[in-house]
Amino acid sequence: MTNEERNLLKKMASGALDGFVGDDLTTSGGSTVWKVIKNGVPTMFKQGPGRRFFNGKENEHIEGVLHTLQEWATDDQKLEFLRKFGWLMKDEAVKAYSAKFKLGK
Repeated sequence: MTNEERNLLKKMASGALDGFVGDDLTTSGGSTVWKVIKNGVPTMFKQGPGRRFFNGKENEHIEGVLHTLQEWATDDQKLEFLRKFGWLMKDEAVKAYSAKFKLGK
């Protein structure tokens, strides 16, 4: 593990990189998929489409089911996440690290 990788992992563990990564994606079935870093752990979520029904007086909305698709828990997995999705983040050090692993370089 390089010094750069150790520094990125420290930054992630400190919470400095917490937040949404990239944009959310709506599937053809109406589900929403997104990636977020919370407490230094990157996770991918999927929430099914909500639905509405008439209860006799008014329309009610029911949220879709929330699923955790993937969690990057170990240091190696976190580095893999930064390599693959780091270019979507606002941090310049993470973008530079991710750029080293893009195809065609």
